[in-house]
Amino acid sequence: MEDKIGLLLEGGAMRSLFSAGVLDFLLEEQIHIPHVLAVSAGAYAGLNYVSKQKGRAVEAVVKPLQEKKFIGLGTFFKTGNLFDMDLLFDKVPNELCPFDYDTFFRSEKKFITSAVDCLSGQAQYFKSFKDPSELMNICRAANSLPLISRIVPVKGRPMLDGGMADAIPIQKAEEEGWNKILVVLTRDKSYRKKPTGDFYIHLLHILYRKYPKFLDLIKERAERYNQALDRVEELEKQGRAMVIRPTALTIKNAETNVNLLMAYYRHGYESAKERKEEIATFLSAC
Repeated sequence: MEDKIGLLLEGGAMRSLFSAGVLDFLLEEQIHIPHVLAVSAGAYAGLNYVSKQKGRAVEAVVKPLQEKKFIGLGTFFKTGNLFDMDLLFDKVPNELCPFDYDTFFRSEKKFITSAVDCLSGQAQYFKSFKDPSELMNICRAANSLPLISRIVPVKGRPMLDGGMADAIPIQKAEEEGWNKILVVLTRDKSYRKKPTGDFYIHLLHILYRKYPKFLDLIKERAERYNQALDRVEELEKQGRAMVIRPTALTIKNAETNVNLLMAYYRHGYESAKERKEEIATFLSAC
């Protein structure tokens, strides 16, 4: 496969299980895209694609919910995070459902994820990781949403979820020089982000008053998101992008119903399977 082909994965917390379904189909079909740019929870799915661990997203995220609810106010009051980040980025990958670090670090695929530097108010993109601990710490930061997660120090800088700056980093994908981009979104085609509400902005100003550049970033989040969607549509028309997105089912970001989560995962798998020939033609026509 040509080196200038990339895979862009949107986040969305538990909505990323749709992406996981898509990626598991790609693994099953031995479709190996050389570049992966993953935002927020998309990184959790993208990691498994690079390590070639088909089905791991279900084992690492859905199965633990059958034994312990690691999402919710109880977790938040206990840990300061709505999601149990120690479980997801330490105990699960290192004990309960081991992540294949060896395959990941040996892979020819290039994995990129992002986090927002709260001091500069800019997205920081990470392409190299010195060891498993740094990899998981950066991915923890990439998944740490404001208000519901603690700030994560990365290389001495306070970081939060990269999606706050660039939820669909299509411009970054183009800057990487990719000729073809397979885009996996986790919302339906009609979705457009609405401006951030005043109450949410007020809470952010209280909690993050030390980070004025981060607060400025938040104000324009909806506009950037919608502009990115417009650019994706332009690239689709040009034949440079192909988009796979949910069409028949939606779930909440913090969904804990295992049956719904599995249905969303299967929706992702079936969405990719139904477009198998289209995917193959798109990726080969360079």
